[in-house]
Amino acid sequence: MSLEVSELNGAALGLGAITEGHEDTVLSCAEEVKGQPAGDPANELATRLLISLDAINEAMRRGLLSFLRHRNALCWRFGDAANGCWRRLDGHPFEINGERVKAEAETRGDRWHRLIGLQDVVANDRRDVLLMPEGSKDALAALHFADAEGTLLDVGVVVALGSAIKLAQEDLERLRGRRVRIPADADRAGEQAAIRIAQQLASVAEEVQIFDLAGLNRDDGLQVKDLFDATRIDYDSFEANRDLWSVTDLNSRGDRVRIIANTGKSFLPPPAPLPHVSPGSHGFPVYPVSNSQELEKELEKLAVRNACTERNTTRKRRWQLARDLNAVEKRLARKLNPNELMRTFNKWHGLSQPYLDPKKTRDDYLARFLGELGKVRVPTGDGEALEEALARISTAPLPELPGILDAPESWRTLAALHRELARQSANGTYFVSCRDAAKAHPSLNKDSALSTNRALVRLGVIQFVRVGDAHPGGKASEFRYLLPL
Repeated sequence: MSLEVSELNGAALGLGAITEGHEDTVLSCAEEVKGQPAGDPANELATRLLISLDAINEAMRRGLLSFLRHRNALCWRFGDAANGCWRRLDGHPFEINGERVKAEAETRGDRWHRLIGLQDVVANDRRDVLLMPEGSKDALAALHFADAEGTLLDVGVVVALGSAIKLAQEDLERLRGRRVRIPADADRAGEQAAIRIAQQLASVAEEVQIFDLAGLNRDDGLQVKDLFDATRIDYDSFEANRDLWSVTDLNSRGDRVRIIANTGKSFLPPPAPLPHVSPGSHGFPVYPVSNSQELEKELEKLAVRNACTERNTTRKRRWQLARDLNAVEKRLARKLNPNELMRTFNKWHGLSQPYLDPKKTRDDYLARFLGELGKVRVPTGDGEALEEALARISTAPLPELPGILDAPESWRTLAALHRELARQSANGTYFVSCRDAAKAHPSLNKDSALSTNRALVRLGVIQFVRVGDAHPGGKASEFRYLLPL
């Protein structure tokens, strides 16, 4: 657990509420520090942390984020009237009593245990709340996910300054009847802290969930430690963990969500019911997931279809098999298990063996097969589905958008693209990147397509099922179309 020194109990560090001689002055964007222009601190913070600027602005609108001079440096404060902490805008640590600390708690004693953000939750009656046990950067990450998932104006975010927090009775009462999700830091101590906090909440909240981040990797290869790290999650981690669903959607259920009951015991929720599927999808038969015999037959057919029949075709045939298997996983909304994968590989390898490189072992081919499954960007059928959808929207009537009679043509055309992709989907969800979405209308580019998608989410036209990867070549966002087809 990434427990930063400064967000431990302020009393242990000998920190007062506001140290005498270090009065803080709120900055406007035009003010200067030590003769240097301050520029736009909100934009600088968003750029430095790689956090959505809309998330930064929403934190400011809620009165949770401000910029100020503190200890002779330009800082950002995350807090409200109950509690708060400071960090330097340049990311450098404070020098306090001979120690270097990344953030400075504003309070000590009992006040240090007060949750930040509850005033906003109560004032706006936010029923779904993310509770961050470990400080301000995780709070901004929560708002970042909310922005990406179209829930920025709805979800509440409350923050503790460290895992040692003991919830005050007044704070517990303010969370009464609400649903609370706690993203646990990805280590044993983080899990224990989340469970302890959840047990305190279980007697008053409508529901308490723990969201597990363990086992994920950032795009630089390091392990995800907390929700802030999860904003840098890599493609392979998303592909291998489709049960992540939506961070800010408390209706979502997956293996990473645990419900904490009033008894203090945790349990996994029953699996969500499978969506209704329609016959046929991209050339593959559709059948109930529970019908393992039908699935086994399909996987065997794919192994036979992609088996090598001549030399020097191994890589091409194996890659197509990986794309086909990814398409099956997408339709089933789950990963194929090891037994299913091994049966498929064994069939493919047995049929292909006369044409394989005799210098390579079976294990060599197995390693490549399993490794390539996580590298597929476009499952079989996805490219064809987009081209077909783009062709249809040029002739089909454009949908009307709820509440906006004179909606821009580009908005309605992009909504039509979502509608056509949904019509082709067997399970109601589909993938489309911002670059591909921009192909719907000449006035769109990848950035304006993203903004338009967010507008369509707010209007109830579409829903983010899973937000795509930010890095080039990453997985596209997954959507669901909400209007009648």
